[in-house]
Amino acid sequence: MLSLTGCRGVTNLQLACPSLQKICLDGCDHLDRASFSPVGLCSLNLGICPHLTELEIIAPQMTSLELKGCGVLSQANIDCPQLHSLDASFCSLLNDDCLAAATAACPSIELLVLMSCTSIGPEGLLALQRLSNLTLLDLSYTFLTNLQPVIDSCPQLKVLKLQACKYLENSALIPLHRGRTLPKLCELDLSYGTLSQSAIEELLAWCPHLTHLSLNGCVNMHDLDWRFQASNSYSDSEPHRKQNKSDLRDDQIHVEGSPNRSLQHLNCVGCANIKKVVIPASAYCMSLSSLNLSLSANIQEVNLACLNLATLNLSNCVALEILKLDCPRLTSLLLQACGIEEQELECTIQSCNLLETLDVRFCPKVSSTSIAKLRLISPDLKRIFSSF
Repeated sequence: MLSLTGCRGVTNLQLACPSLQKICLDGCDHLDRASFSPVGLCSLNLGICPHLTELEIIAPQMTSLELKGCGVLSQANIDCPQLHSLDASFCSLLNDDCLAAATAACPSIELLVLMSCTSIGPEGLLALQRLSNLTLLDLSYTFLTNLQPVIDSCPQLKVLKLQACKYLENSALIPLHRGRTLPKLCELDLSYGTLSQSAIEELLAWCPHLTHLSLNGCVNMHDLDWRFQASNSYSDSEPHRKQNKSDLRDDQIHVEGSPNRSLQHLNCVGCANIKKVVIPASAYCMSLSSLNLSLSANIQEVNLACLNLATLNLSNCVALEILKLDCPRLTSLLLQACGIEEQELECTIQSCNLLETLDVRFCPKVSSTSIAKLRLISPDLKRIFSSF
């Protein structure tokens, strides 16, 4: 082991130690150039070196490399054939050539984080085809406009994170519909994006294979109406527009049900334009176990019939007035700082026979008297968090 903890005066580091298995660089925040060639390290964290500009690593045994925060790193020669995980978040100067060289020398990468790597474009992403085992890709906070380079290069992808990809075209998600491309994709994060109402609607309607979906902070996310009409279930012709849905308001998301819907976790935190959420039994969300709508301050009505829903988070939904739940397996209901009336709450939990945790802290319309009633209504409650 080699410890350089607190050596702030070190600006240039060159190590040729094939037997070196551990190194500590805490406090080496003035390191400008580093060469580890060769070393026996299995993991290395250089995210604590914000001034690093040039890097060379030859490490046959390395499986994990973190460069997160190396914002001025412009040259990186990484030769780690056993590398499993590479986090290059905020390495905004790394370009297509650098990524292409890394994928050629590190073909075993399974987890690749390129968050805020704004100098990497379509050509660099096409180099990912060398990574036949890649299952997680994070392209959040980049200038990505469409998914074609990802689709062409990453057929085994299971997790795709596209937070704040504000240049993503509305048509970019259409190839994912019904699992026609990226068939193994199960987790998709589109939080803080600017996709249109119809793009979000079509994603919800035609991607039943997704198990985890995050739409946090999506400004164009409006009412979720998952009422299912049997005549509109899956067919060979996929409707992508609203002309056949004249009975719906323009600001509603209509989800067409399927018995094969796999969605387990849905996150819509901080979606300021949602006012109503309706998920009936006919939407076939049989696998949905967690729904997070917290900080969506304008939600007024939530009406759910989800057989296996276990956790519902409505914290800080200050406009909430109507809460109807047919969720027999619900164990956790989080209503912190909600505007719900105590009578509505009392009626709601009567049907939640397995409820164990109820959070009503800072709910202005829930009194201490009501807390006592809630315990009588649901004697199996193990934890009630209140302001009293």
